[in-house]
Order: sequence, then structure tokens, then C-alpha cells
Amino acid sequence: MKDMHMHTDYCPHASRDKAEEYVLASISKNLDEIAFTEHAPLPIDDTVPAKDSAMSIEDVDLYLKEISLLKERYVGKIIINAGFEIDYIEGMEKETMEFLGLHPETIPYSIISVHFVLLDGKYFCVDYSPGSFVEKAEETGFEAIGKAYEETLIKALSKPYGNLTPKRIGHLDLIKKFKGFHGKRLDLDIDRILSIVKENGYSLDINTSGYDKEYCGEPYPSQDIIRKAVNLGIPVVTGSDAHSAKEVGRHFDRVSEFTG
Repeated sequence: MKDMHMHTDYCPHASRDKAEEYVLASISKNLDEIAFTEHAPLPIDDTVPAKDSAMSIEDVDLYLKEISLLKERYVGKIIINAGFEIDYIEGMEKETMEFLGLHPETIPYSIISVHFVLLDGKYFCVDYSPGSFVEKAEETGFEAIGKAYEETLIKALSKPYGNLTPKRIGHLDLIKKFKGFHGKRLDLDIDRILSIVKENGYSLDINTSGYDKEYCGEPYPSQDIIRKAVNLGIPVVTGSDAHSAKEVGRHFDRVSEFTG
């Protein structure tokens, strides 16, 4: 069993658990392989109030060195990989490509995700809080924010960084995170999206953290989307999106029916 999406204390919005604690938790849960996918530094000023979306550029080398040391320390016990969660930021493709070019060895274990969309010329984080989401949606329209997310997702799936583009798409339907709070439908054209996923050779990150989100209660993507993806022959990769050691491998039993 693998958990290919977890974070560390280099993430400002994570717990202060050390990376080694995640490793030990993974071993205790009989995982064979893990990947740390820390939030890469943003190529824009962080727009969320807490300014805690991603690691600092000063910590990148420290992070990679620490994971490398752990990989050596636990050789023969568990396979440990170092990657990043890369935010697709529309208009910042060049800057992101330059970052990836500095760390090409991490690309096979990295995820590309959409957290920020452009609305009226400004970047907005769609998953920061239910209050901020509803405030923005009431300002722009729920349909408009849903459309902006979908179109940004399509751009993230268009190999925006060429051969340096991570080939796993993270939490495909993150836009649903607060559905239980606002009660609105934010439907995505899943057939179109999965067609592009398959055509461009992406795999799907099956992120089980959604089960624990108060207003979500299901994985990202949903089970129906997972079924469709599997039927299309799209590879799926399970990840806990753990932000603390106790969350490693969480709810994997609930998606095993769909992931094989």
C-alpha cells in the first residue's frame, strides 16, 4: 500500500510533526511506499489572510535534504520519495517552470493542483474558508466561480510546463469542498475533464482528506468520478494529504473498492 501525498512541518498550515514522524506512522501502518508532496513556494503573493498556503523558498533545500536523509535512514523498511504539490497559477507558468527545472528529480513524485483562480484580474483561493468562498461567490456568482475553476483546471491539464509538468492532478473537484455550507451545485464537465486527463497522460490523485472536511464528507474526486476514471483506464494514486502524522493512510479502506 502507498500513500503518495503527505506534508511536513515545512508547510505553514500543517501540524508541527516532523517528517520522520510521518515515516514512522507509515511503517506502523504497513505502507510500502510514501511520497512527501510539500506545497512549493508560490510564484505570487499569497492572497489568503493567514499567508500560509505554501512553504517558503528558503526552506526548499532544507526540505529536500531532510527527506533524502530519511530515505537513506529507512532504506529496506519503506520507500520514501520527495516531491512537491505545485500550484497551477494562471499567468505564472514561466516562473513555475523555472522552479521545476531546478528540481527535476522531484517531478515523478509531484502533484499539480488548482487552489487559485483568476477572478476580475485577481487571484482567489477557492478552498481557504467557507466564509471567504461564499463572499466571493456572492460577489461574482456561484456559476462564474465554478466556471473559473473548471477552466483553470483545464489549463493545468494542458501540460503547462512542458516535459517538466507533474503528471498527477490533485483533488480534481476541490471546488466542492464547502458544498455542505452553501448548498449550491457547482457541476464540472467531468467527461470533458477526464478525456483531457487521459489524452495528456495524467493520473488522478485520490485524496482521502475530503472525508474529514466538515462540509464535504467524501474524497476528492468523488467516488463516481473515480469509477469513471478507472473505467477509462486512467491510473489512480491514493494519498491522504496528511498534514499530521496521525493522518497518514487515513480512510484508505473506504476507497480501496474503487482504486483496486
